[in-house]
Amino acid sequence: MAAKLLVSLTARSARFAIFERGTLSQVSGHENGEAAWSAFAALLQKNSDIPVYLMVDTVEEEYRTEVLPHVHGHARREMLKRKLGQLLRTAPYRATWLQGREQVGGKRKDDVYLFLALISGELLRPYLDHIQRRRVPLAGIYLLPQVSQALAMQLKCVTPGALLVSRQQGGLRQSFFLNGQLRISRLTPFDPLGDVPVTAYYAGEIEKSRLFLYNSRQLPRDARLTVQVLDFDGSLTDLPAQLTQDASLSCQRIPFDQICATLGVAANALPRDSEALHLYLLGKYTPSVSLAAPQLTVDFTAHRLRLGLYAASAALTAAALMWSGYNLYRGYANQSDITRTMADTARYRAQYAEAARLFPAAPVSADKLRRAVEVAGQLKKLGRTPEAFLRIVSQGLNVFPQIQLNRLDWRYGAVATAAPVTSSTQIAGLNWRQQGEIEAEIRPFTGDYRSALALIERFAAGLREQTGVAEVMIAKLPVNLDSSSVLSGSTQDNVETKPGAAQFKLNILLKPES
Repeated sequence: MAAKLLVSLTARSARFAIFERGTLSQVSGHENGEAAWSAFAALLQKNSDIPVYLMVDTVEEEYRTEVLPHVHGHARREMLKRKLGQLLRTAPYRATWLQGREQVGGKRKDDVYLFLALISGELLRPYLDHIQRRRVPLAGIYLLPQVSQALAMQLKCVTPGALLVSRQQGGLRQSFFLNGQLRISRLTPFDPLGDVPVTAYYAGEIEKSRLFLYNSRQLPRDARLTVQVLDFDGSLTDLPAQLTQDASLSCQRIPFDQICATLGVAANALPRDSEALHLYLLGKYTPSVSLAAPQLTVDFTAHRLRLGLYAASAALTAAALMWSGYNLYRGYANQSDITRTMADTARYRAQYAEAARLFPAAPVSADKLRRAVEVAGQLKKLGRTPEAFLRIVSQGLNVFPQIQLNRLDWRYGAVATAAPVTSSTQIAGLNWRQQGEIEAEIRPFTGDYRSALALIERFAAGLREQTGVAEVMIAKLPVNLDSSSVLSGSTQDNVETKPGAAQFKLNILLKPES
């Protein structure tokens, strides 16, 4: 936790302390005047980079509770600025503190705001002059009851209304909290008359505050009020008996040890007085709202930006160092892997050379063996069987049972054609396909050549329609239909066509395989 320079001011005294790592140190007190101002100046000179938190405990304060519509953004800022100007126009230090939402019938409605102000700035002027002269960052200006709200919430009062009473350097401070939120506070001079016991004086002031709360309707008449009295020296043990104990009022005396236990701090870590307690609360539970105008906290804003930049730079430096360390580690690991791989490669090469030395002499060179393996692989890749071709011919013969197959010739090789060629069928610039020739005849054949020719055409057309067939050409018919042919021969010549048969030939070319 960053260090904080804490200042508690009353009309009579000034208290200074340094808050760091959850503890108070260098606690000092002075009568308010030249001595206090000089001590504060020396403290600023010694701790010029530590932000200052000013806490004021004086009667020159004002509290106004207002219920306003629940709005957001620019509308809220304008509404609060206008309302603050109406209620506390002449106050030099003022602020608006959101205290929650109004609850009516179990439903949240309008917002509850506390408008608080320090009416006079005379008490602060010498200290602010020293702060501005040395350009020390001013974090904020706070009223002591603002700081007390953290203690009220830690004490966890069982009733909605709680009156927190403590004796301060400036007098008897009574702050009223409704559901843990500050509503109003009252500071009266601690000045018992004559032989009036201290507890009787406390009881009288508390009774006045209770009547004021009921009469001003700060607390409903039927609501119960819990009075929590801070007892630092054990002198208030008789106070609960001095107060009227009825259904509307209960009194709790809270000794110093119980306060420390509630805050989770060792009893010997704090001076046994209310100012030191509130300085600790100011350091640990700084209120979210400050009475200082923005122009007074410019240096603190720059201070926070500077710390943010320092933090971001430190984070980037740490990330860069981590990344560099990781890269160095990976580089070392990669270099180790490279060295190990090179050693393994050298060992395997030595083992291979030793084994190769014992091999018998090869009949051919390694280059010829490599080319032989490549050719074998290519042949294996291009290898085909006539299964597809035979399936196409068989399907055609099943449709025409009167056609009898006499001879089949199949081959797979280069074909000169204008059909598209794929990378798998084009080898060394040639188009490789399956093709074949079939010789068949029509049985029985009665000599009707017209019917035979029509049957052959249908058979060829059926083959063309099958998937995978690129082209079917009739190479030979039972009769020569060419009009330019010349009849020749004699009755002694051998005739190819067998009696009672119509023979023909077909050339079949399949489509290239993808």
